[in-house]
Amino acid sequence: MAYTVNKTNSSATPSSYTVQDSVINTQTDLSLIGKGYAGYGEKIAENFLHLLENFANTSAPTKPIEGQLWYDSTANRLKVYTGSAFVPSGGNVPYVANAPSNLSTGDLWIDSDTGQLYFYNGSSNILVGPSSSTGTTNGFTFETLLDSTDASQNITNLFNDGNRIAIISEDTFTPKTSISGFASVKKGITLSTAITDLKFQGTSTDSDALGGISSANFLRSNANDTTSGTLGITNDGGLNIGADSDLNISVESTGVVFSNIVTNTDMTFKVNDAGTTTTVMTIDGAESRIGIGTTTPSTKLDVSGTVNATAFTGPITGAVTGNVTGDVTGDVTGDVTGTVTGSASLNLLLTGGTLTGTLTSRAISPSAGATYDIGASSATFANAFVDTVTATELKTDGITVNDNLITASRSNDNLELSGAGTGSVNILSTATLSGSFAQAVHTFVATDAITSAEHAGRILLLGEVGGNADVVLTLPDATGSGNVYEFIVTVTMASNTYKIACPDADNTITGQIQYLDEDGTSAASFPTVAATDTITLNGGTQGGLVGDTLTLIDIAADKWMVKGLMRVAAGANPATPFSAAVS
Repeated sequence: MAYTVNKTNSSATPSSYTVQDSVINTQTDLSLIGKGYAGYGEKIAENFLHLLENFANTSAPTKPIEGQLWYDSTANRLKVYTGSAFVPSGGNVPYVANAPSNLSTGDLWIDSDTGQLYFYNGSSNILVGPSSSTGTTNGFTFETLLDSTDASQNITNLFNDGNRIAIISEDTFTPKTSISGFASVKKGITLSTAITDLKFQGTSTDSDALGGISSANFLRSNANDTTSGTLGITNDGGLNIGADSDLNISVESTGVVFSNIVTNTDMTFKVNDAGTTTTVMTIDGAESRIGIGTTTPSTKLDVSGTVNATAFTGPITGAVTGNVTGDVTGDVTGDVTGTVTGSASLNLLLTGGTLTGTLTSRAISPSAGATYDIGASSATFANAFVDTVTATELKTDGITVNDNLITASRSNDNLELSGAGTGSVNILSTATLSGSFAQAVHTFVATDAITSAEHAGRILLLGEVGGNADVVLTLPDATGSGNVYEFIVTVTMASNTYKIACPDADNTITGQIQYLDEDGTSAASFPTVAATDTITLNGGTQGGLVGDTLTLIDIAADKWMVKGLMRVAAGANPATPFSAAVS
């Protein structure tokens, strides 16, 4: 008579098996023996053996039921059937000071000394975590948080010993829920303000800004540079000029002092006279003499040429060496030691006359301090050639020098400093800017040649009117000047291009431009190649949308560096803007 074998779980399907007389039920991986079956001993023994070895085989049992065990002899792992598949049966993870010697691929163990979890990859133990044996958070973590507009922002945190050191973000935003040390998060790497003196340590090779001011607005200390602003040296120590600080312009209690520092060296004043460099005045440092028109003065004031003066006051002592030629018309007052010939001898002791002709003299002093003038506003001298001028205030129509302050004389006028010819304005000591720099802007509307004099250091706008004509801009020859050319697109080319090209095939461009693909806000970066000499912005795949930027820097002879940020509108994919097109 048949009998029924019931499962533990009566709700299982099937929940039982029926075993007929004199036969073996093979619905499972065990042999269920019917009543009266001959040879039942072997089947019972095999059932016990199969259970003892957990059906050990390289392949899984073919008729498993839920909860059945199988030892996978290929993976050397005990597995259990879930009703749909065999899965590892699990087990305790070893908690020991050293890695167990009998590990199989995929096995886990915990280092009891450090509290860190490892897995065995078949050849070595790989750390799972935590990264620090202290148990605190270290390294990079990733999370998504809401900003003040409830938009999700994906960020990367940098932790050390449980402290959040920095946040890395591709956007600038304000967290909705405050984060200690991060009132706002900037695009790039934002350091925590909650940790005192936290900063990047080392030497920066480049910077967009310093103290919030664009790097293009600072004067160079190691190269020729110019400024359109006011330059002030707000200390009495003044300005030193020369590799050995040969010349010093300083301020004392009596006023401004020009002095040479090196013993017995001369001070020379030169002009560009119709293209010829001419020495007009020399102060002899070894003899404390002034020479005008001569570089070797033999007296305190030695003038080689004609002296034109409206008046002299005070006694003139000492011998006059050489001839006084020409007529003295008008009155000469005071004492004259020596012989005066000609009509001037009739008027020596009279007052109120005028001396015409050339006067050669030594010291000229007024009879009373701060009382008399040299010239007048309505009758001025054309030129004054003096080695040293000591005064409370020096004033021209254009500038006024008062104490250590130089200002424009006319109301609302600019104060301009300019070198002569190819010369430049050099500042060789610390300069303090109390005002601000106004950066110059130039707009390209058609094909043009870029020059350092007209375009270096300016904001250069790509603004072809209407965006309907190609604009080709040719760079100057790179010399390593360090000149910076910053371009911003203000008009998008619909069917034409902006091209920025090297002047010849010897000049090349190195660097990269980053692109934002607005289809999915993904970013791409295109580097230059060795022969790159042309950059093309087509308003589409190569960038050139309004607001796109790129910067070119003259870094060496025949070598330009480029960096930039571009966007490619939805529907197009970014493409490299670089090519080798200059022959």
